[in-house]
Amino acid sequence: MFEPYVAVKQSCILGESPIWCAAEQALYWVDIRNPMIYRWDPVSGDMQNWRIQTEIGSIGFAGPGRFIAGTRMGFAYISLADAEFEELGDPEGDGRMNAVRMNDGKVDRQGRFWCGSMEDPGYGEVASLYRLDPDHSVHRMEGPVCISNAICWSPDDKIMYFADSLKHTMWAYDFDASAGTIENRRTFIKVPEDEGVPDGATVDADGFVWVAHMRGGRVKRYDPDGKVEREIRFPVLLTSCPAFGGADMKTLYVTTASSRFEPEDFKREPNAGALFAVDTDVVGVPEPVFGA
Repeated sequence: MFEPYVAVKQSCILGESPIWCAAEQALYWVDIRNPMIYRWDPVSGDMQNWRIQTEIGSIGFAGPGRFIAGTRMGFAYISLADAEFEELGDPEGDGRMNAVRMNDGKVDRQGRFWCGSMEDPGYGEVASLYRLDPDHSVHRMEGPVCISNAICWSPDDKIMYFADSLKHTMWAYDFDASAGTIENRRTFIKVPEDEGVPDGATVDADGFVWVAHMRGGRVKRYDPDGKVEREIRFPVLLTSCPAFGGADMKTLYVTTASSRFEPEDFKREPNAGALFAVDTDVVGVPEPVFGA
């Protein structure tokens, strides 16, 4: 238990945003750099993929076969059945030419999609955290930041977490679930330079926060006070985002990346970009649906 193993040997350039579909008993995730949505059934082993027309930073469920997404072009609905890409709103304003694209995002339990942006290319402090409501109105909630990541909520919906990766900092906010507002920002964790940067995150049913350390080759489980409860090391450095799934919601799936890898790098890390799994003794929290 707690030993990572390769679940899908799919070498993503930048694997991200894993989400478990309980109805289908399948995992979805994206490759940002090679714009793709993947679907994998761990029982049958069936693997599918859909090409997306622009970089896709994150996805959330918006109904069967339909996703809400944060992309280079802003917010969009993506339908897998007919490959429909419906643009909803572009808070950065330049469409396909956006220098600031959408990055990490998640649906909250009230059916809103929270998604942060980042400059790409570049690392300027010019990005923001946005909230997309079911009526498709867009609200800027935080900023400026460099790289938005690690969006998740405590099981009781009283705390929201959010990180700026380049500041090595993940914050906690008081969260008003009914109003969709955040306040009283305070530091939840500071990631040491030699342990990478905080990237994707998720919470479990006990209120502990699991954070992937990009360039650190690890996922840590933090208690609600920000203390490390456990650390899981991976045989790859670019661990990007964790999510719980499986029939009992006890399997931790972790996306990884092979960004900027040369052939010799794959000799050192042959499984870079693969989807990893870890059998745990804790239970995850189901993913909400946008607009539900």
